[in-house]
This record gives sequence, structure tokens and C-alpha cells, in this order.
Amino acid sequence: MVDLMSLGTCPLDGIWTSGHSGPGDKTGLTIERTTPNSLAQLSLFPKCEVKALTKLKKKGVKEFPLDGMSLLQGDVGILSLGAGRYLLESNKLDLCAKLHKAIPANIGSVTDLSSARTVFTISGSDAETVLLKGIAIDFAIEAFPIGKVAQTTAHHLNLTVVRDDAEQFRIFAFSTFARSAFEWLHTCALPHGVEKI
Repeated sequence: MVDLMSLGTCPLDGIWTSGHSGPGDKTGLTIERTTPNSLAQLSLFPKCEVKALTKLKKKGVKEFPLDGMSLLQGDVGILSLGAGRYLLESNKLDLCAKLHKAIPANIGSVTDLSSARTVFTISGSDAETVLLKGIAIDFAIEAFPIGKVAQTTAHHLNLTVVRDDAEQFRIFAFSTFARSAFEWLHTCALPHGVEKI
């Protein structure tokens, strides 16, 4: 199977055009393609978190985030997806190989998702409002603080959303639905003014 990420391609190549869209010069939202070079799902057996951390310390991972939260350790971002399930991301190409070597089969499994997800970073003063047009989550910062992770849906799309900053979110979509995710997001953002970079 061809690894699309290693070829430097993206499912949105050919339809993505940078620039401003929407009424006037207002830009309420910026959309950027920010898919990392490496994405891996780590699924641990019950009560194996401590064992896994012992194995991962040499790789720079010293702790897992709390349930439904994310954290950054060195060049590795970790998102908690549920009990014993984590999404790890890095711009280094060898993350998955390192995880495969570190995690034995009696502790858990590592699945390479590097070509299976497309990631959008959205930022701006209207980011919360735009997300609310398709996702039934309270995105007010008091309810959805920095570092919060949610697995949710927008129309027919399965998405993972993480808040990186007060006005910045990242959306992880299945690469096979990347075009649909972009079209949904762009359509919702258009009345607010959107800049694609």
C-alpha cells in the first residue's frame, strides 16, 4: 500500500485554493491544513498504563493526559480518546516505528494512522460559532477548556476535535472524508469571512 504522507500528498490536493472567501474583507476564521507527519493510535490493555509509560520514557513520553484531554511532551502530542486509548502525533517520521518497538503485544497495540487522518487547524474570533453550526457541543472555553478533546460527529462525519488555544481548534477527520469535512467547515465559515492558508 502506498503511504500518501510519504509522498507529500493530501486528499485535498487539487481542490484546496489558498486565499480569502466571504463577504468583504472580514476574516472571522482561518483554516489551515496541519496534518502531522506521524499519527498513531495506542490501545492499551486494562491496567497497563504504568507498564506502557515505563517503556515509553525513553521515547520522551513521561505521562498520559487525563481522560478527554491532551498534552504536549517534547515533539509528541498525545490526545486521550477513552480508557487506555491515545492518539499520538509528531512531525517526526519515525514516531510509529518507535512506538512499535517500545510497546510489546502483551501491553497493547499500535496502529499507524499517518495516512488515515487529515487535520485542519481553525482559528479566529468566530471559531466557536462556526463549529456550533454542525457540532452539538458547548465550545465556550469554560465548558471546553484548552487541551480538551472530544470525539463527535458533524452531519455524516466522524471527527475528533481538540482545543489548542482560546481561539484555536484542530479537527481530525478520516482522510477518505477529508473533502466532505472541508466543504462542511468552509460552508459554515463562509458568512464570517474565511482565510485558507
